Amino acid sequence: MTFKPLHVSSHLYFITASLLDWRPLFARREFALIVLNSLDWHRCQEKFALYSYVVMPTHFHAIIKPAESQTISSNLQTLGSFTAHTIVKQLQVGNLSEELDYFAKHRQPDRTEKHQIWQPMQAKNIFTPEFLLEKLDYIHNNPVAKKWQLAPDRVAYEYSSARFYDLGQPPIVPVDDVRTWLI
Repeated sequence: MTFKPLHVSSHLYFITASLLDWRPLFARREFALIVLNSLDWHRCQEKFALYSYVVMPTHFHAIIKPAESQTISSNLQTLGSFTAHTIVKQLQVGNLSEELDYFAKHRQPDRTEKHQIWQPMQAKNIFTPEFLLEKLDYIHNNPVAKKWQLAPDRVAYEYSSARFYDLGQPPIVPVDDVRTWLI
């Protein structure tokens, strides 16, 4: 049974979105940019505050805070829907029929869409400063974890907000400073 997260307007959320069956689609820049551009759009449209993120080959993580007029469920729905449609369109434009076929054949039978891109997205309420710092480190250390080893150090990984926090340099997608929550 999947539970929807309880929306609490004053909370930050740690979100995880994994591609169906952990397909490594985001190893290709054009697909990683779809997620990054969507995160940036949601932030610029003030749908949510974006505090940190990392886009890995098979999934992404972020820390967000929905705007007062939004819920975490609506944020996940729009983020998931937009990125899924854009990914399918990019697969079609790139004539990547093997990937398109995969996302069609392996979708859950109860799905109405022709393709299923995402596993169910997860959102966890961040209740404490300790949990916030744990998830912030987890996000930024993910690319250099033993399993991945995608960069020599965490600030070198392009699809992450680590350089903002570690070096004070702008990441590929701007973020709001989560340290304001720790004061």
